[in-house]
Amino acid sequence: MPTVLTAEQINDPDYMAKLEADHPDINPAFWAQVPDVLTAFDTLDHDKPFIDLQLETGEMGDTTKEEALDNVGNSFYFQAWIISRIAQEQTGKIDYATLNAEYLKTLRPKLEKMPNSEEILPQMDGVFDHGEEYYHLQSPYLLKGFAGNSNLDKHYTTEELGELDPDATYRQMVALYKKPLSFFIQKQADGTYQLSGLLLSGLFAYSFWYEDTPELPNPTPDPTPTTSQPVTVHYVDDQGKTLKPDKTLTGKLGDSYRTTPLDIDGYAVTKTTGEESGTFGSTAKSVTYTYSAVLISGGDGDTIAPEGTVIYATKKIGLYKKATFTNKARKQWYAKKSRINRPMFVVTGYAKSKNGVKRYQVKDVNHHSKTNGQTGYVTANAKYTTRVYYATKHKTITVINPKGINAYGKKNLTSKKAHYQQGQVLKVKKIVNQNLTTRFVLSNGRYITANKLLVQSGKQTRPKRVQAKAALNRYSNVNLTKRNRHYTKQDHATFKVTGWNYSNANNFSKSDTLRYQVAGGYITGNKQLVTPFK
Repeated sequence: MPTVLTAEQINDPDYMAKLEADHPDINPAFWAQVPDVLTAFDTLDHDKPFIDLQLETGEMGDTTKEEALDNVGNSFYFQAWIISRIAQEQTGKIDYATLNAEYLKTLRPKLEKMPNSEEILPQMDGVFDHGEEYYHLQSPYLLKGFAGNSNLDKHYTTEELGELDPDATYRQMVALYKKPLSFFIQKQADGTYQLSGLLLSGLFAYSFWYEDTPELPNPTPDPTPTTSQPVTVHYVDDQGKTLKPDKTLTGKLGDSYRTTPLDIDGYAVTKTTGEESGTFGSTAKSVTYTYSAVLISGGDGDTIAPEGTVIYATKKIGLYKKATFTNKARKQWYAKKSRINRPMFVVTGYAKSKNGVKRYQVKDVNHHSKTNGQTGYVTANAKYTTRVYYATKHKTITVINPKGINAYGKKNLTSKKAHYQQGQVLKVKKIVNQNLTTRFVLSNGRYITANKLLVQSGKQTRPKRVQAKAALNRYSNVNLTKRNRHYTKQDHATFKVTGWNYSNANNFSKSDTLRYQVAGGYITGNKQLVTPFK
């Protein structure tokens, strides 16, 4: 691709057609823009901000300047968020639950403000509302589409794409649109002018880090430092309060550096600003890790849960349209369920009833239930709702998930090391934060989930075998609707219990009932029908 295109070349259709054919990797929209930019160059006021010119031509629709800038920023924030977060999930830096929670808390509110929200929201909600399996089917196409449109996938690895900063991208795009047209024009030595490739490409830029520095009139350049400048690392909460002393990294000019967040008890990193890795340069840099409270010392986290965390209901609750609960406002009852089947919600906000009672604004994330995706308000009373993830260390835990759990070599639950079956008791060394969730670290150094639906503190026991008190049926499914064998009273049938489960797992309008898994299927766990033996 030539570095310069003359007006004569741009106005030659044969030349431009051949140039486009020689560069099929360049977005067709680029070629369509070039003649328009050339035509506009001779007629536009070069001292006007680019955003003003866009508003005058009607490109931004019927909107104010502030709204137009916000729309531009949000549009590119959206693209940078999709690229970076999917890349982070694919490389194991975040898990699906964290990604889904961040979508609801961070990205979706911005999408709601965009002019084309009616088109975008159903598409994005469709990706994140149908569970992890559906997301994994769609996410590769999303990443390829968004990164491919700007050729980012040709210049950066997936690991590097994960470092894109949506907030910095927003700031950079807004700053660019505020620049005068003259900012995009460079006068050449021969008196001609050269247009910036930024303008020709449709003015888009993605950023890993950006800070807009105002230009001073006739600035006097500083002498080049003889030594490199430091990188300062800050650790603050979401109110800007310092949680840990700053760290200052130093090194030779051009040497590499890398920063990492600290593990701070009771907190999890929710935002990173600045370049976490790079080289020491002639200007000082800063990296800020912002944390939100997650763990509550001395308890299981029964205080108000932060936005983005997952809660579940321990008793029967209702989901309501409004924060003041009435029969008319109720959308759904959720029956009281056994621990492994409790309904889960992501906290998306807070409210109070007209009497001042605290409520959670939530989204139902029970992906296999008909209630999945519903939004509304539930009680914030800790007797009814609490966090899904443990907040404190326990000496031992028991695996309660019927399918068991995996142990991993890394905190983000990658590098699988072992599988533990339901009923196994594990010794815990400590508990650590992972974004807005927690992990247990076992005595062997491996990481497992701290999700209360999957593990339970202490040593939990179930009978090793049971004996039928009367005639009994065995079934091939946990809801006991598909009988595969009948035992008469005279059989005095005895069964070895290999696991346990509960009926109506995904039907929250009904309670659930204990079942024992035995060779060949499931039987009732009703003590009136079977006698358990330890």
